[in-house]
Amino acid sequence: MSKTERKRIIDHIFRHPETPEEIRQQFERWMLAREHDSGIDEILWDIWENHAAPASEEEDRRGLERLRASLRASRVRTLPRRVLRYAGMAAAVVLVFLGGYFAATQTLAPEKEVTLLTAKGHVGEFTLPDGTKVWLNGESRLKYNAEFSGRTRDVALTGEAFFEVRKDTLRPFRVSMNDLQVEVLGTSFDAMNYAFGSSEEIVLKTGSVKISGEHLRSPVTLRPDERFSLDRLSKRACVEKVDARNYSQWFSSRLIFDNTPLKDIIINLERRYNIEISLSSNISPEKRLSLVVCHEPLEDLMEVMSSLMSIRYRIDGNRVLITQR
Repeated sequence: MSKTERKRIIDHIFRHPETPEEIRQQFERWMLAREHDSGIDEILWDIWENHAAPASEEEDRRGLERLRASLRASRVRTLPRRVLRYAGMAAAVVLVFLGGYFAATQTLAPEKEVTLLTAKGHVGEFTLPDGTKVWLNGESRLKYNAEFSGRTRDVALTGEAFFEVRKDTLRPFRVSMNDLQVEVLGTSFDAMNYAFGSSEEIVLKTGSVKISGEHLRSPVTLRPDERFSLDRLSKRACVEKVDARNYSQWFSSRLIFDNTPLKDIIINLERRYNIEISLSSNISPEKRLSLVVCHEPLEDLMEVMSSLMSIRYRIDGNRVLITQR
């Protein structure tokens, strides 16, 4: 199957507004997981042949032209040259297809938007047009204007990302979240804004950041090894001292814990697996463990931990409860 045929099929599937959002999301995950499968073309062609949505050849031709125009405007060549692992590459490839989706379902505007995304359980490494490096955690999206020009460098985050911002004193780098906006000139920090999370968080590793939002009386400036959080329900903000290393190594190939307090291990695992872990009050967070985490399924890892210490665990979606055995 030619690239043109493949793009045409993707565009056709996404172009119809009656397609349920759940189906669109499932299709995105399906493409992320199977992009490099040898039988992908055959499966796509079968979808195309059996797709019941009406469309004339002229409609298909116009849809393909919109897709091509969107890809040119979005400057797909600026996508990452390096990825942290295979899933990062899959995410980058899907951007090409999503470009067609956005072009087909929205009115084309003079300014085009690029969307970076990752599937659950995978991490992608990207380089933005200004040279800023971004590690995007699983089930995350980062949006920005394709031109990335102007007085500010603006991105919008859903999920979690670690940023190494290229310093530019004349053009601040700004990250928009649900209730917060983070502004920096050149620094490294972690930002988390998952829909299932109980809070929005920023952890500063180096440099400084300014945090503002409608629920803050005044902007908050962080120093290295400080964590800012805004509770989604109460809208209360809090700044506390932390070890930023616990929040900046979830994208490493291996997490090595050598006689490490359980509380620090939990922080790393929450980032690694996009979860929230609750620890029973009768378990000491200072208890120390030694283990190495690669890319094991969460349940397998919890089984290992339960063998190292007398605990029980319960996984409920994106939340894990650990109790005394």
